[in-house]
Amino acid sequence: MVYKGPSRGCYTCRRRRVKCDEGRPQCGNCIKRKQECPGYRDLFDAVHKDETFVVSHKGSTKRCAKSDSSSDEDNHHDIDMFLGPLSADAFKADLTAPDLSMLPPKGDELTLLLLKPSRNFELESLYYFFSNYVNIPRDPSTNIFVEHILPLYINAPAHSALAQAINAVAINVTQMWMARFSHSYLAQEAYGKAVALLKESLQDPVQSRTDNTLATVFMLDFYDSLNKRFTNFIDTGTHQQGAVALLRHRGKDNFKTALSQRLFTAMRSRHINYSLQTGQEVQLDDDLLAEDTAVLPSAKLDLINVELADLHMFARNGPSAAGLNLIEFYQAIIKRALIIDQKLQAWRDSLPKSWQPVPIPASQLHPSIRAAGVYEDTCDVYSSLSISHINNASRSSHIGALRLVALSMKELEELGVGTNPELGPYLYKKMQEIVDRFCASIPYHLGNRTTLSFPHEHREYPHVPEELRRQAKYVDPFGNEVEMTMEDHMRAAAAIGGWFIMTPLAGFLKAPALQSKNFRPGPLIGKLRKGQLEWIRGQTQRIQKIYLVPDAATDSDWLAEMKRFARGLNIFQAPNWNRETWAV
Repeated sequence: MVYKGPSRGCYTCRRRRVKCDEGRPQCGNCIKRKQECPGYRDLFDAVHKDETFVVSHKGSTKRCAKSDSSSDEDNHHDIDMFLGPLSADAFKADLTAPDLSMLPPKGDELTLLLLKPSRNFELESLYYFFSNYVNIPRDPSTNIFVEHILPLYINAPAHSALAQAINAVAINVTQMWMARFSHSYLAQEAYGKAVALLKESLQDPVQSRTDNTLATVFMLDFYDSLNKRFTNFIDTGTHQQGAVALLRHRGKDNFKTALSQRLFTAMRSRHINYSLQTGQEVQLDDDLLAEDTAVLPSAKLDLINVELADLHMFARNGPSAAGLNLIEFYQAIIKRALIIDQKLQAWRDSLPKSWQPVPIPASQLHPSIRAAGVYEDTCDVYSSLSISHINNASRSSHIGALRLVALSMKELEELGVGTNPELGPYLYKKMQEIVDRFCASIPYHLGNRTTLSFPHEHREYPHVPEELRRQAKYVDPFGNEVEMTMEDHMRAAAAIGGWFIMTPLAGFLKAPALQSKNFRPGPLIGKLRKGQLEWIRGQTQRIQKIYLVPDAATDSDWLAEMKRFARGLNIFQAPNWNRETWAV
């Protein structure tokens, strides 16, 4: 009989010596036997189960005999090249326990990382996460939270809450690429340690106000958002609520240093966007939403989104809560939504040149990019993925405001109340312009990819003009001036480019009409140019193939949880360890 490697079945099936269908989160055999499935061994542990100390020691002895005395220096040089001169010493000091000889040779690091996993999975996960998600040149005027993680990690103790939270995210991200699953035992273990250590920090009057504690909360929230995509995990926003309480608790410490203010702005942005996407009220005090706290373009957009979130809550609560009759209610929505429309347009007009898209003729694109998907021969490129992402986020908000106007106009017409005759054509024209610009950004994010590909693999992307790159004045995670290359863009686009596109899709384009060809589009989506809705639906499916996003499974898991809720289970109750963390 041919040995096909270690069993990948669940613990129960392996103990019973029966074939396991490897279903997740529970295998079919356990479901049939009406028992809880104990889960699976970590794939990494299974591959290396016979790598005992004796075997590995013998192998390492032979390898050491063949290697020259400069191997350690080469390994440390790789770390220096990866992290830069300001951080290499601190990084090595925190990682004295792991064996640095497991780092692959320079030039082949990502290839070997995917094909030859070592026993030091935690270190390689950190390397993979920082290389492809964090250590990417950025425009200094952007302010995405993960951009600030590396300097904090370098200076954090190895066994701190922040270090464990970053370890959990890094392991989760790496295993999503290597094994196509998340929330493994290794990741859960690091997550659990981070939660326990965070609770201790929150009980300390000094530690609770530090930047590291705020960053820890963000990384735990980031971990939960990853699991929401690939498992049946329901993000109840527990860490979001904790982050809001922490921002209030920090008070003036939010603005103590330049880094503190950037962390505050990024965490505030995360909370505002979460509230907007989930239809919840923004739970921040007025002093944390003051105009003088919004300096960067993304922060100014956040304050406009607060107004949009408030308007959504106003519309959801209905006319009686506002003390208005039905006609006054819809007219009030239209008035407020049009004010937001004007503010969003003014925000877009005020963007610096490095934030504005540059159109590239389709004739200048690689044929494979055109074949993968270019709408109306139009392609826009940006100075960075983050800037494109923020531009698309503003478009998502803009469509949200226009949709409220269109729906309110429809309700008024059914009540026999007329509206401004110029308003309808204006909405449809503005809607078309916004969606066209969103479609034009897709080739910049996806290139010629149509199936799963890894960050180290070469793919074709639209080239960014040198003039636009010069305007951006890129910096690394430590604020040092660097250059952005096409290789940098390819790595980042493969890692997060599609996810950045999914965000606006979930906002203004992931409508029922996109999910089913038979669904009748609403009053705004239905006015799109003929064939555009189908093209967008095709690009949505393309992203799902590229990242193997279990869209149907996620939907069914959500419906299953709703059925359990109908039987009395409170799905909005946070997991025990999360809830207990914030009960201090």
